[in-house]
Amino acid sequence: MNTAFIKRLLWPVILIFFVLMSGCSGADQISPTPIISSTALPSATPTLPALTPSPTVAALEKTLTSTIPAPQTNLISVKDSASFVSENYPDNSVLKPGEKFVKTFKIKNAGSIPWPTSYSLVLDADPQNETLGSPSQINLPQETPPGGIVSLSIPLTASTVPGTYTVYWALKNEHHETIQVDGVSQIWAKIIVCDPNQPCNPPVVGSAAAGGVSATLTNFASGGQSATASFCMTLPNRNYGPQGGSVSLKVDQKTVMASSGGSLASGCFEFEFPVGATELSQAQHVAISIEQVRMMGGDPYPDKACQAARLNLMAQYPGLDFQCHFSMAGYYTDLQLPDGMTKEQAQQIIFDAIEGAIYGPWALTIK
Repeated sequence: MNTAFIKRLLWPVILIFFVLMSGCSGADQISPTPIISSTALPSATPTLPALTPSPTVAALEKTLTSTIPAPQTNLISVKDSASFVSENYPDNSVLKPGEKFVKTFKIKNAGSIPWPTSYSLVLDADPQNETLGSPSQINLPQETPPGGIVSLSIPLTASTVPGTYTVYWALKNEHHETIQVDGVSQIWAKIIVCDPNQPCNPPVVGSAAAGGVSATLTNFASGGQSATASFCMTLPNRNYGPQGGSVSLKVDQKTVMASSGGSLASGCFEFEFPVGATELSQAQHVAISIEQVRMMGGDPYPDKACQAARLNLMAQYPGLDFQCHFSMAGYYTDLQLPDGMTKEQAQQIIFDAIEGAIYGPWALTIK
């Protein structure tokens, strides 16, 4: 191999060797220059700008929230049962304006499970906008075993304004389900506040039963041109009630249809009639007549009730058939009639079955 060529080849190697040696010997004196400054490095936990939901997102959240059903607080307990034993200050007890009194109900645990002290009597309705000073809730004073009797005492104060007042309570378990008392969702106190210097109006009484449902008149008052009647009924559930045109006032041989009215509370109703106090005072016989009650639209999509009614009616009336399809036009379509039945008759039968109609009449005598 050529000696000059070998020298040209070795010189770069020798130079690199000396450079490396000089770098090692001065390592404690020379600071390496950073390739990237520390200020240029990204933060490990970057700070993000605060996010504000767009109107579209906010509207969507509101829509989703509004579709979540609210907890039901009016359910009837299927495991609890109660029976009425006694009470003081019975209906139409007369008190002075502002008089204090304590209403006491004795209620029997007619079920199979004990009632703890978390069970309570809850203020449920005051149709005259007068609670008589009732607390909103009173818990049971002690645990009540099956078959046991508990006393529920409520401190009250009569109104300072003379008149007839009714306040309703519901017995609730720890899940806020209503415990029916002898099949009724409420218990009540009804008093007459009487001015000592003026005579009291005589209390009204009246009750009737039909179709497994009883009705009780709780108040009747008349003025110059109208009269108002209040009554309660032991209905299957709170979605039942008298329909328009089914409540009337019988004044001797005259029938006066209700001009307005509706539900006051669970199972209790109030209706007004266009007849004055003068005519009523001259009449020999006055009574409230309730012809029928039925479901008041508690289920906005009653196809399930329609299907059950269809199966029952097809078995009861061979040849009758229809297709359940709830719309603004009605409950069903494609009606097929059996021999001898008119369309009007079929419609009445189907509507009664779907709406659970219960026919009276219930006659509540006033005088």
